[in-house]
Amino acid sequence: MTTTQDVAAYIVGTGYGDFDAETVHRAKALFLSSLGMMVAGSKTPSGQVLAEYAKSAGSAGESGIAGMGFRTSAELAAFVNATAAHSTELEDDSWPEAMYTCHLIPAVFALGEELQSSGKDIIEAFIIGYEVQARPGMILTNGGATERGNLSAPHLGAIGVAAAASKLLGLDQHKTTMALSLAVSQASGSTRQMGTGAHLFEAGVAGRNGITAAKLAKLGLTGVTDILEGPKGYFDALAGMPEIDFHLGTGKDLRMMEVGFKKYTACYLMQRVIDGIMELASAHEFSADDVAEVIVEVNLTFPEIIKFPKPKDGDEARFSLHHSVAVALSGEDITMWSFSDEAVLDPALQKHWDKTTIRVNPDWPRAIYGEANPVTIRLKDGREVEKLCAIAHGDPEDSLSDTEVGHKYMSCCDDILTPENARNAEGLVWQLDKANDVRDLMHILTFDRPLTVGTQ
Repeated sequence: MTTTQDVAAYIVGTGYGDFDAETVHRAKALFLSSLGMMVAGSKTPSGQVLAEYAKSAGSAGESGIAGMGFRTSAELAAFVNATAAHSTELEDDSWPEAMYTCHLIPAVFALGEELQSSGKDIIEAFIIGYEVQARPGMILTNGGATERGNLSAPHLGAIGVAAAASKLLGLDQHKTTMALSLAVSQASGSTRQMGTGAHLFEAGVAGRNGITAAKLAKLGLTGVTDILEGPKGYFDALAGMPEIDFHLGTGKDLRMMEVGFKKYTACYLMQRVIDGIMELASAHEFSADDVAEVIVEVNLTFPEIIKFPKPKDGDEARFSLHHSVAVALSGEDITMWSFSDEAVLDPALQKHWDKTTIRVNPDWPRAIYGEANPVTIRLKDGREVEKLCAIAHGDPEDSLSDTEVGHKYMSCCDDILTPENARNAEGLVWQLDKANDVRDLMHILTFDRPLTVGTQ
């Protein structure tokens, strides 16, 4: 059994030297992807609401709001930047834990900027934080949390951010234990909120609350030392599993290495379906108007999450299989616009919504991301084509190349950062392990200009 004390000991006892070069490189690729999301999210409705909230709070600080040109406290910067990153629905995820990066990466950069942390410090904190949130998630997410309506990513994400923040703050094992305990009291997330702004801001809540927990622990606030395990402990409350056993890895044995990159601004469950439909359309040379019906087979959990056959806005479109199928059939490049409020009102997409049929297989195991989705497309000329959609390009088995990750990042920065500044920031990310201070990078992402001597 892994206890709260075991987790705290792992956080304190694990360091940058426990990770190999491939792992460090993977972390930098994930950083580039998420930092781009932060920039792009500054122009989304949810990102702008959160930025306005931070401005109204009047909090001075050292941590920048990406794409917004102002600074605030690390806690509020994590709150805003993580929400903005999540609002793009481009966040990168690992399965079966259903864990994402969009709360943790903005949080470690926000706190790192405040602390003037080195690039190695940031990489170390992220890898450790992701491991702490993901390993129990592999058991809890499909073991009871999802069925109870608990969204494990922001729930466990608050604990992951607390772990990362504790590492950045240099807390000892006792205070790290307190940080984990205090994070549990602030952990939250609901599967029913998917398709709303609340779902997006839950990532921000995890980022903010994890940093808060670590800072309060540093100052001496206390919690129980066995908060995770046992009857009525956190794992029991989250999933009805009071006693679970998991290990925490090093080297290449890390859940961060199993994170898949998203390409489309829609829920991860639809990435492989979109890929599959486009592959079938290309291979069999048909267009949207040639299609009579698209049948997608799913498990019982899928329609509880992908639940908007006729979305009314962009937030719902990102959780709509019907809209995703229409986008995949359109033959157009898929961009952030494809899942925007404007796209939802586009008659050219709406007319294909009713062609989608979701076929639920009640005997399949419950899981957020099941093993595969068989897709059958019936064409008006009588042909029927099929594909078993098991892997999306971007999954760990078929990962995005560094060039593709760079393209994703640059697309996110388009019309927000100048190309020159966006490229300069990209270069700083790839060289992050050599950086003495992350402020140079964050200054560009916040103000669209390099940090100059004397600039604060």
